[in-house]
Amino acid sequence: MMLLNILLQMQQSATLENAEDTHKFFVPVMVIAVIFIGIVVYLISIDRKIKKLEEKK
Repeated sequence: MMLLNILLQMQQSATLENAEDTHKFFVPVMVIAVIFIGIVVYLISIDRKIKKLEEKK
């Protein structure tokens, strides 16, 4: 019975450590995603401006 209790405690502590690592992993991923979305929006806006300039000629 005591062995089972120890195993359960070890599993819970491992789960908490994995949860902290997961949160630490999502922060850089979200930062990179925001930067990537910003670059895409910027490129789309430049493309629209170039199309307008080409239509004027």
